[in-house]
Amino acid sequence: MIRLASEYTAAHLSARFLAAISGLLLVRILPVNEYGFYTLVLAAFTFICTFSDLGATETLSFFRWRAGKKSKSWVPYFHAVMRFRRMVFMFAFISSAAYVLSMGLHLGIEISTTLIAISLIGLSAWLAIHSGIIAYVLKLEQRFRQAYVVELSNDGVKLLAAGMIWALGLATAIAGMVGVAVGALVSVIIASRLSGHSAAIISILNRRQHNRRNRMLLGQLLPILPGTIHFALQAPLIAWFAAYYGTVANLAEVGALGRLGALIGVLTGFTSTVYVPRLLVIKDDRLFIRRYLYWWFVLLMLSGVMLLAVWVFPDALLYLLGDAYSGLHIELLVVAATAVAWMWNGYVYSVNRARGWVKRQEYVLFVLIVGQIGMFIYLEFSNTLDVLLFGMGTALLWVIFQLALNVSGFVRILKT
Repeated sequence: MIRLASEYTAAHLSARFLAAISGLLLVRILPVNEYGFYTLVLAAFTFICTFSDLGATETLSFFRWRAGKKSKSWVPYFHAVMRFRRMVFMFAFISSAAYVLSMGLHLGIEISTTLIAISLIGLSAWLAIHSGIIAYVLKLEQRFRQAYVVELSNDGVKLLAAGMIWALGLATAIAGMVGVAVGALVSVIIASRLSGHSAAIISILNRRQHNRRNRMLLGQLLPILPGTIHFALQAPLIAWFAAYYGTVANLAEVGALGRLGALIGVLTGFTSTVYVPRLLVIKDDRLFIRRYLYWWFVLLMLSGVMLLAVWVFPDALLYLLGDAYSGLHIELLVVAATAVAWMWNGYVYSVNRARGWVKRQEYVLFVLIVGQIGMFIYLEFSNTLDVLLFGMGTALLWVIFQLALNVSGFVRILKT
């Protein structure tokens, strides 16, 4: 575990560093109106990648745990997951195209620019989907170093693209999205080469029992679909609130602060992709619970340190964004708290998915809708702070619900 942790820390921090530098370069290079449109486009890209998954990729961790108990292979489910993601991709892309087109008109963006952005969104998302799932499979196969190569290649290319944008003076949202597309293309090429011949073998296995694989996959997905669909809508929803009720400047502020929020949630990836899979290897349920509580202690300690640092040194972090975003002290603290909440949610949600605790997941939609309606009534979305408070409230609702399912699952374990 120590070796895995050190390797992950080096690779993950390197990827975060590359992503942070490229993202901050774009914040500082692009004018506020261009970065505002780039934030809108990037929200649509995120929606496609998230919606086309709907929890399908993480289902592989459950099938791996289940197959391990029966001494069977779990890899045949890869093809079923890929087929599912390709099927829902088109719906996500069409919805995103309509979303970007309508908001582009609302913000006064030229129609030609909007159409080019839509094309780049679709291309980038299609490539990112394929490289992402291959990287996840590599991690499940304990081939972490190869998975890190895929991730680092993507962020490395985007950093080079940001540098070229700065050097050539191409300070536009379209240039930023070209960098995203090129990064996704390079990563999918590398991912395909590193995966070797496993994809062909998996396809053959799935053709023999195609219907059975799909039924088992849907059995895991249907209970969580309401929640995962709602989760996928959050990025475009928050961007829509900022753009529709505010201005393109509000949209730029939300996007710029989001760059810092991504840095604060640095441990999220390690929890879901390294710690939880290793946690699943434990056969003794009581030892599983002790290790589960141990990681909660680690997360709470790190969360406190990160929030304290943001509270004491806000100007140092805001300096990274440039003069256009100085003075957003309270907004930065809200973004930090939101990142911490999503880090917690990543842990409890991954445990629920990995152990197959998906019953009652359908009720998360009711909790989220009621909570968000309440926030919508009392918040004023014409300012950046209230838009960010909406995002923080949504993250906390997710954490509370998923934590309740964790507790319910452990109670059942202790009773047996």
